[in-house]
Amino acid sequence: MNEVEAKARELFERSVAELDEAAVKRLRLARRSTLAAERAPAPRWQGWAGGLVAAGVLALGLAWWWPRETNPGPAPVAATTASAPATADEPVLAEADDDADLYAFLADAPVAADAPGHHL
Repeated sequence: MNEVEAKARELFERSVAELDEAAVKRLRLARRSTLAAERAPAPRWQGWAGGLVAAGVLALGLAWWWPRETNPGPAPVAATTASAPATADEPVLAEADDDADLYAFLADAPVAADAPGHHL
């Protein structure tokens, strides 16, 4: 032991020797209660809580990034009918298609790149 350790040990021994009986009893009670608290088992749900939180975060992540199948619905069918013959310039959409007017409008609508000076 070096000199500093020896002085510290001597000071500790002297302070312990001068303790009164009430202080010693309080220290023993504090020590016993601390040791009893260390031995007490944690509630069972605390062990499961971390695992449940991790599983929930994992499930949320999988649901967020899981590839989704997009269902575009039925494709527009180009068909010829007896009432409206098809020409090469104007395809005839199926009569059962609900969006036939929209497709016809989009076919005739100007494209933004058609404006002079604009290029894609």
